[in-house]
Amino acid sequence: MQIRLFTPEPLVPGGEVPLSAEQVHYLRNVLRVAEGRGLFLFNGREGEFAGRIVQLDKKNGRAAVEKLLRPQPPAEDVRLYFAPLKRDCTDLVVEKATELGATLICPVMTEFTAASRVNTDRLRAIAVEAAEQCRRLDIPEVAEPVSLKDMLSARNEESPRMLHLDESGEGRPAAEVLSEAEGGAAFLVGPEGGFSETERALIARAPRTAAVSLGPRILRAETAALAVLALRACLK
Repeated sequence: MQIRLFTPEPLVPGGEVPLSAEQVHYLRNVLRVAEGRGLFLFNGREGEFAGRIVQLDKKNGRAAVEKLLRPQPPAEDVRLYFAPLKRDCTDLVVEKATELGATLICPVMTEFTAASRVNTDRLRAIAVEAAEQCRRLDIPEVAEPVSLKDMLSARNEESPRMLHLDESGEGRPAAEVLSEAEGGAAFLVGPEGGFSETERALIARAPRTAAVSLGPRILRAETAALAVLALRACLK
């Protein structure tokens, strides 16, 4: 079994990095590994390194950094703006969006959003774990919730093109629009009840925003978010 751990520390061959209390617990009590076990380390900046556990006691741990295995790839700009759902569904969106390459995951509060609170610390922990498991070399930013109006107001002509998933069926096919796109991309997914008429008008007036469709079926919000990210990943 391969063990990959994210660390915020600099990674320098020949150096060492501390392990967090959560990582110590995971290694000792869940995986039951011992000192000397090899692992992989990444910090989102310098690539992936081979490492080895050099200390693992009840409260503290350290890993030695051995050699660079994969350099850090160029950063992308793939943004997912989505209306928070029930806890398990929101967790799923964050986990799978991380696997599918989103670099910014931002909860957006709308008129029909079902969830009134979002635990961003929990979502960030889910993103870290998903990146560790899928061999990703960076961690997406999980932003604090923002209102739809404020998010749209912050957009300008320099913002990446935003594809609004339009459940009315009036948008262009998503695959067609994505095949034309270059550079970064942003995706806006509404709540289960859809956007209100006022919100739809705000979205239509926002710069660099296009309505797209994922087909004739009405998809659950979490399905739509992951489908469009997967489609982009396949078309890259």
